[in-house]
Amino acid sequence: MYDTYKGLTKILWGFLFVLIDINIEYVDIIPDFVGYAIVAYGLMQLDFERERNWAAGLAIIAFPSFFIPKVNAAESMSYNGDYFLNFLYYTGFGVLHLILMYLIISRLIKTAESKGLFEMSQKARTRLTLYVGLSIFALIGFPLGEILGFLLIIAVIFLFIMEIVMLVLIAQFRNVL
Repeated sequence: MYDTYKGLTKILWGFLFVLIDINIEYVDIIPDFVGYAIVAYGLMQLDFERERNWAAGLAIIAFPSFFIPKVNAAESMSYNGDYFLNFLYYTGFGVLHLILMYLIISRLIKTAESKGLFEMSQKARTRLTLYVGLSIFALIGFPLGEILGFLLIIAVIFLFIMEIVMLVLIAQFRNVL
């Protein structure tokens, strides 16, 4: 028996762990791989097999981020070697996170539509489109940080807000599904 409420609660907590980034020196207090493992466990409770596989894969890919310090885009593009590889790792990781979020929200939209919750699904679809657009702009914009400058800063701030909005959306799905 699958428990939608408990599964979505675990997904919420997992993404919250991924969103919160508390570091002491180079040690991440709440590592991302723990958050993605919790997301995978929540998806297992919902019987979202493909999404669970993506989350488990992200947990494995995120494990090295526990040991790799994050650098900003300006540092990564001004140095050769490790900084550039670090930048590529985190950019690829951002793309995979975007895919996972898209898969989960899309599946929740389909579930809501199957239960006749068309207003909820339309609201979720609009928010998902905005989230994907901002994410793609930020992922493409980071290498062009010097050119885009202020626009990129605004986009990253809105993207952070949209991450929170997506968590609120998952909480809303938790209450109605």
